[in-house]
Amino acid sequence: MWDRKKLREWDLKHFWHPYTQMRWYAKVKPPVFVRAKGNYLYDIDGKRYLDAVSSIWCNIWGHSNPKIVKGIIDEINKIQHTTTLGASNPNAILLSKKLSKLVGLPRIFLSEDGAEAIEVAIKMSFCYSKRAKNMKKVRFASVKYAYHGDTIGAMSVSGRTLFTQEYSELCFQAIQLPAVYCFRCKFNRSKEKGETKCSYECLEGAIRIIRKNRDILGAVFLEGGIQGAGGMIPYPPGYIKAIRDETKNLGILLVIDEVATGFGKTGKMFGHNWELGRSHKDKPDIVCLGKGLSGGYLPVAATLAQEEIYKVFLGELWEFKHFFHGHTFTGNPILAASAIENIELFEKNRFLFQRKLQPIIEHLGNKLKTLFDIDFVGDVRGRGLMWGIEIVRQGKESFPPQVLAGWRIALSMWKKGIFIRPLGDVLVVNLPLTIKKNEIDFLVEAMRESIVNSLRPVSRGTFSYK
Repeated sequence: MWDRKKLREWDLKHFWHPYTQMRWYAKVKPPVFVRAKGNYLYDIDGKRYLDAVSSIWCNIWGHSNPKIVKGIIDEINKIQHTTTLGASNPNAILLSKKLSKLVGLPRIFLSEDGAEAIEVAIKMSFCYSKRAKNMKKVRFASVKYAYHGDTIGAMSVSGRTLFTQEYSELCFQAIQLPAVYCFRCKFNRSKEKGETKCSYECLEGAIRIIRKNRDILGAVFLEGGIQGAGGMIPYPPGYIKAIRDETKNLGILLVIDEVATGFGKTGKMFGHNWELGRSHKDKPDIVCLGKGLSGGYLPVAATLAQEEIYKVFLGELWEFKHFFHGHTFTGNPILAASAIENIELFEKNRFLFQRKLQPIIEHLGNKLKTLFDIDFVGDVRGRGLMWGIEIVRQGKESFPPQVLAGWRIALSMWKKGIFIRPLGDVLVVNLPLTIKKNEIDFLVEAMRESIVNSLRPVSRGTFSYK
């Protein structure tokens, strides 16, 4: 049995946490989680927290779902790992078949996390452009503020943000499409909070750039209807469909990143399902999955592709035309088992999911929008179970970074038994499909109290680190 004091000591002494300022971490002493059940996490001191970020956007059915857990344990007892480099296993095969039916694309390349799925898509589309088109069509485009992961390739097709700027010398240059950030868009002529009045200038600009670069552009990367790490920014309605039509007409691949938006998080199985049908003409050329693919239980990801992309990699063994990419744990049977169980839960609960989830989503949106009456709330935006509440000093003016407005609110919510992690001064809400209305009410009321009580002293000129 571990000792709580020793664990915290070793945590600070040895564990370098991702996306964490360790000096800050040592001061605020975030929770150390030791177990989870349903929609809740429990820390080392026994305190319970509503998991309001789905353990960084990946939990789908709540924690400790018995079907997923049993599937993992059963597979562990049969086999632990076997390579899929020139070999196979039943779970990798079954998962590929299920994903093909679910997404509507025939060819599946498995990996372990979303950034790897994007890296696969980059290399896959690069090779396709060289082999099937011409050497000039090997550039990529993505939307400003996009986030596609932290590998070098994934950062390269992400927006030029705080996440990527220090590594700019390592990254290749992608073509940037205009932001879809309505709240801070110069074309948004609305005078009221929460309204958007524009003429889709961002879409018009994107189409102009795509047409201008048609001779060098191999693929356009879009997130599945809402930019996640960019600040929970939804695309305008019809945006994905318009980009699909344009890329199709110009012979440019469309890659949809559903890592964060897949498996019900936007209210449909995948974010692009809101605008693209299941016909071959409408489907994206490549779709990337991760996070919720396993229900949020184990690291497994996938890159799905159209048949015409797959075909350019076929040839004789000595021609070396095959896809030169792979990971040690690609198609691991235990990882695949968790994903199979997750998909089967959707198959079993499909009608229940469609009937019960929409009222929950509507309730969540309505409750969150009541926060607009707080002066410190500049914007409330989102889709499905993915929402961002942008905190401002007044109007659209941000607080100075050293105020740590988002973190002040988050720390207050931790004390109230809700675990969130902000993106700067955007409070992120990303809930599992199993969330209940009374839990949403608890979340929003705690957020309201935390915003007002955490920021009122700051607005009056008082300031302390915590």
